[in-house]
Amino acid sequence: MQYPWNPVSDYLALAHGGKRAFARMLWHRVRAGAGAFERYRQVDWQRVSRVVFVCKGNICRSAFAGSRFRTRGMAAASAGLDADPGKPADPRAARVARCLGTDLGNHRSTHIAALELGPGDLLVAFEPDHADRLRPLASASPGAQLTLLGLWSPAPPIVYFHDPYGCPETYFEACFRRIEGGLAGLEKRCINARPDRENRA
Repeated sequence: MQYPWNPVSDYLALAHGGKRAFARMLWHRVRAGAGAFERYRQVDWQRVSRVVFVCKGNICRSAFAGSRFRTRGMAAASAGLDADPGKPADPRAARVARCLGTDLGNHRSTHIAALELGPGDLLVAFEPDHADRLRPLASASPGAQLTLLGLWSPAPPIVYFHDPYGCPETYFEACFRRIEGGLAGLEKRCINARPDRENRA
């Protein structure tokens, strides 16, 4: 059965991953405005030596973010909370990332449990639920810190990046461009916290 064209539904699918995804994004934006995620703003940037991006499967969002951050000259890794180790990046993610100047051809997924965390690591989640799941791991790794990528995006903050897996490539591009906004904020804070920043200015 073919359904009639619905411009609102189509827009939400292409720009936000669907109606439910859009609703989640708005809900978490309200929560952010009410201060629900302030604990994830408490980052000691001078201690950060590596940024570890963590999503669900490590084949879309975190794969792109980790690779993209490294192209900026930053130390980065990526992993997934439920990753199947050794899987390549999602084909749509790879195609869109290539159009944005990032090659995911060599990416292979890593489960977060297999990643050795150090005191200079900053775990970066793409969804509040993921951050909640990462809190015990961060607490068990002395010196590791935890934040949400969207808290460092241009205002208003987007603290929920819907998983693009299975979505149209148009949404992959929208998602990745929003991720880039968060990466720019992270990069700025990491660089400004470096003790040699005055010598490089």
